[in-house]
Parts: sequence; structure tokens; C-alpha cells
Amino acid sequence: MTPITNGASEVQEHAQFVEERFGRNLEISFADNAKLAIRRRIAGSLTVDGDLKEALEQPKDNDRMRDVPGFSEDDVYIYPTGMSSIFNTHRTMMIARGPMKSISYGFPYIDTLKILEKFGPGCQFYGHGSAEELDDLERRLASGERYLALFCEFPGNPLLITPDLQRIRNLADKYDFAVVVDETIGTLLNVHVLPHADVVVSSLSKIFSGESNVMGGSAVLNPKSRYYQLLKQTLAVEYEDNHWVEDSVFLERNSRDFVSRIDRINANAEAVCEVLMAHPRVKHVYYPKHSPTRHFYDHCRTPKGGYGGLLSATFYSVAEAAAFYDNLDTEKGPSLGTNFTLSSPYVLLAHYTELPW
Repeated sequence: MTPITNGASEVQEHAQFVEERFGRNLEISFADNAKLAIRRRIAGSLTVDGDLKEALEQPKDNDRMRDVPGFSEDDVYIYPTGMSSIFNTHRTMMIARGPMKSISYGFPYIDTLKILEKFGPGCQFYGHGSAEELDDLERRLASGERYLALFCEFPGNPLLITPDLQRIRNLADKYDFAVVVDETIGTLLNVHVLPHADVVVSSLSKIFSGESNVMGGSAVLNPKSRYYQLLKQTLAVEYEDNHWVEDSVFLERNSRDFVSRIDRINANAEAVCEVLMAHPRVKHVYYPKHSPTRHFYDHCRTPKGGYGGLLSATFYSVAEAAAFYDNLDTEKGPSLGTNFTLSSPYVLLAHYTELPW
């Protein structure tokens, strides 16, 4: 037999490969490149799975999912968390336009509402996300009330209701307020909301990462927005990239298969939804595909987009709901968008004090 040369070297390279692919010790000198790759993925320029090298080799102005004239990866800002992106977008808006009340439309993640209520002049809350509430908003605007921005989720959580972005955009253009859309649940590969928004925010900790082991957030500016230049000037002074370097490296690694994961997540969620809807003990299933607001979702759905990986279900009694949850053979925890099935009594955990509502 011919002896194997460089055996120690091969073992070392294999160990390094395993550690960098699956471990916690990644080379932080790649952090700047990792952040660039992340911004390009958020910009939608990467439409297939790919590693860091492939992401960096893409031309800066390559065709992208976010088809808005003048848009580039330079309009993507990374934050430590999704809530940080929402807080800083609200703060940037107030610095740029002056303090005014904001609007929270639809039932949001509770921290979004608290940010709008506590950090600034206050918030007009429309918790049902209904046409009647938009009617009320229009009456207020017509009577002279003015607002900084309307914040909404696309779709919302936990009822998966989709806002009427066309009507909201028309009101914003007429009465001069910004529109901030949280696309965390929809994701950029399923829905294209940027043309209707001035800023699109997202939690990268969720589907973008998938691994549930790192946090991040993003804010994307629409170059066609009437506030674009004002926001760019404000961010040039106020924005600080303080996303931790190791988090950036891990977030880049986790998001390499973002494209293929979305297809599988969409298909699996629809399959689970169909099973639950057919069961006589399930009272109602909430999912964008089966929502009365589906037409609003479909208006922004991408050509190959699905309806996302989040669904909610209610039962006819607390006992039945408890029995279902206790016997559900999945991982359980307070998050979403993982690359494994995750279940959570979300309303009890996130909205315990709003249960009567």
C-alpha cells in the first residue's frame, strides 16, 4: 500500500470544515463580506441558494426580486434585531419629519405597538385591520389630523389578516404620511410589498435565518418614496451598523439555503393547514390562503410565491386545545420561521393581557 501523505493536514482540514459548517467558531474576518452578502439577499438579488463566494460575485445591480426603479443593496440597513429595525425606523422618521403620532394598523406584535405608544407623541391603534377602520382613518385625515407613519404587518400575526396596501398607499399619498410594512411573516420571496411602502422592515431571526441561533433585523428604503432623500440624509448621520460580527457571519451562513427553504416551508404549511381544516374538532384555521383578505395578499404575491410558513388554529374548548398542544409531537417555543416545525400557544404567551380583546 502507498502510504497517505499529509494525513495530519487532511484531518485538520476536515475538522476545520466540520467546525465552520456546523460549529460556533467561524472566521470573523469575513464579517464585512458576510454583511454584504446578507444585504444582497435582502435586496432580492439572490434568487437561488448559494454560498458566500457566489453572493459576492453577483454584480451589484443584478436583477432582483424587489423590482423598484433605482433600488439597490445600498438601500438595505442591518440591525441587531427585528424590533431594533422597527424602533430605529420610527426614530429616524421622527428625526426626519418631526414628532407626530403614528398609526398601528392590524393586530401587531405587542412590542411594535409599545414602541409607537411610548417613544414619541403616541399612536392611533386600529387592532382589527378592517376596512371600517380605514374608513375612520380617512375621516380623521379629511378633518385635518396628520400622522407620521402607518405601521402594519403583511400578513399579521396571529390571525394572518392581510392589510389593503393599495388603499393605504393611496391615503398616504393624499395625506402625506409614511407607510412602514413588516414583511417578516410574508418574506420577500413570497410577497413584493416595497412598491406600496416607504420602508420595509423584517426580523432576520425568523425565516431568513431558520436555525433559531442568531438574531438580526433589516430596514429597506423605497427609492420612489417621497421621503427617500430625507431618510437617506438622516440615516447618513444617525445609522450605526452595530450588528455583532459573529452574528453576521452566522446569519450569512444560515441564509445560504433561504430560497429552497421557502418552497418547502410554503408546501408544508399548506399541507398542515388542509389537515387541520378537515378535522371536526378544529374550530377555525387562520392562514393567508384561506383568509377573507386573501385578495390583498395575492395582489402582492410574487409569481412563484406561496402563503408562508405560519398558521394558527382555534378549538371549541380550552380542554381540546390543551390536549392537542400537549400531544403535538413537534418542537415547542416562542418563535417562528425555523427550519423545523415549531408550535407555540402564541396568544397566551404574547397577548395574555389582551385576551378579553
